[in-house]
Amino acid sequence: MKPTSLAVVAALCALVACGACGGGGDTADAGDDAAPDAAPDGSGAPDAAVDGAPSACPEVTALATGTATEVTVIGDPGSTMGIFDPSLVYPDGAPGGAMSYSSVPDQHSIRTRIALSGDAGASWTFVVEVNAPQAATITTADTVECPGGTCTGAFISEVSSLIIDPDDPDPTRRWKLLAHRYLVESDDTLHYRYGTITLQTAAAPEGPWTAPAPLIGWDSPAAVSSAGVVTNASALAGTADCVALTEPGALWRPAPAGGTSSIDLALGCVYLDGATPRIRIVLLRSDDHAASWRFVSDLLDADDAACLDADATRTVNAADLFYAGGVEYLAATPSHGGAGYEGCLVIPVDDPDAGAVRRDALGRVVPVRALVASPTRFAGACAYAEGATALGYVVPVGFLDAPPRVFRIFATGPSAP
Repeated sequence: MKPTSLAVVAALCALVACGACGGGGDTADAGDDAAPDAAPDGSGAPDAAVDGAPSACPEVTALATGTATEVTVIGDPGSTMGIFDPSLVYPDGAPGGAMSYSSVPDQHSIRTRIALSGDAGASWTFVVEVNAPQAATITTADTVECPGGTCTGAFISEVSSLIIDPDDPDPTRRWKLLAHRYLVESDDTLHYRYGTITLQTAAAPEGPWTAPAPLIGWDSPAAVSSAGVVTNASALAGTADCVALTEPGALWRPAPAGGTSSIDLALGCVYLDGATPRIRIVLLRSDDHAASWRFVSDLLDADDAACLDADATRTVNAADLFYAGGVEYLAATPSHGGAGYEGCLVIPVDDPDAGAVRRDALGRVVPVRALVASPTRFAGACAYAEGATALGYVVPVGFLDAPPRVFRIFATGPSAP
């Protein structure tokens, strides 16, 4: 069954009636010129592939940020440094869609907001702020990270993933927002492991939303990372080595014949390769509307990002699971060292039940699209929704040399894959 079920479309019909889904705004169709299918150097492949990386990239789609359509949100208040990390719910044929995103007033005040669209993603209108920073002081056994055994700052939520779970028996929980909520100090010191993957729920995307509740945690020197969670990843065999989880990418999967629907959740697992921190993408699954979770598979290892990054310290993160033409895909972002995000790879999920992506006879991943920014910039955590035909892929791009609005989102134009 294609995931554009009648239940999903029916639940989205209310978006158009809310009044916030409208035309206008600053966006337009990106068109093919915004994303020519060539690498920035004209080679048709990124440097890693040219230099002989162990897996081959497809021809690169270079997002020309000077001409591409920027995705803006009408009525968004106070995002001084910009918006980032979009997550889309817009099934094929639906009359409206929703987007969660990070609003960045400054680096230590990030929060999650939701915008709605009624025109296939050509324009988006702000409707609600879902969470906000919460002042906190934590205690920890790690006196190196937190001198004196305490750190003070605020819990912030970012890198959200928005889904609709249309057959949840509780209608007030059918919209679900997952995010990484962690401690950040006022000097912008980030404590990623002192946090959890949280869950918020609502009957409709415009809310009201529940407060962030710990959903998936892990063992750390501070109790806040595991206290009150639904699932402790440190107790699961496939994620026991994860010192933190981040960048959730959720997907509702319709029920097969005689079965039940499920929620798949791809997560960045931060682990130690010797003394070197790296990230792989793991897959967890819930068969009971997020009431419990189990480990399914390693979707991608850090080495699977080799076709865009041949560096030995490379890693892969920022998963987005989506459907296009009835096929499930995974978008993921490579990086290494201090290089930042380097674009996105899009890979078919050939066995969704087992959580296995497409691989060749040698076990190498087989991407069907590679996205990079042109000129080269921090770019990644890409997202896609089949009904948002005015967008194609959405690609966050960092303009660290152009403050204050350094966080921006662009549309590629081409549809998936």
